[in-house]
Amino acid sequence: MGLAGTMMNITHADVFVRTEAGRNEIRAKALPLSRPARNLLLVLDGSCNGARWVAKVQGCTADDLQQLIDAGLIAPTAVAASAEPPPAAEVTLDQALQNWTYDALYSLLTHEARERFGLIKGYRLILEIEGVSNIAGLQAVAHKFVEQIRKAHGEDSAVRFRRQLGASA
Repeated sequence: MGLAGTMMNITHADVFVRTEAGRNEIRAKALPLSRPARNLLLVLDGSCNGARWVAKVQGCTADDLQQLIDAGLIAPTAVAASAEPPPAAEVTLDQALQNWTYDALYSLLTHEARERFGLIKGYRLILEIEGVSNIAGLQAVAHKFVEQIRKAHGEDSAVRFRRQLGASA
């Protein structure tokens, strides 16, 4: 049963994060999610509320957000924090990147390049991403990407992005 069926009053104004089921869905791609809903699941990171994420993700609607809530793939930050135990062990960026498929990592990096670096620098990063033809190459680009986020936006932003990728910090 998804979180929408609980007694809580969840609104799209809440700040959402991926649940363990959401992280598993990114890896497994088991559910029949629409492309906008899957993109929303990939990029959602708790940095703004659900309604704002819907506005940011091209083609995404409130129904896509609701589908992720109903499936238990995302939860309001307070619910997610109380429903999930802390990770048992530190997860390095290399370990986290092993859990990503080529398509999912490609989608995330190209989206984030535009969002985080603007037109010119974002375009250069996308060209680099486009030039990679295998998962190992894309993982190497992800490492560079994290470093570029650190240089451009600071260590806190780099830590948040590493966490978005599934690393402990």
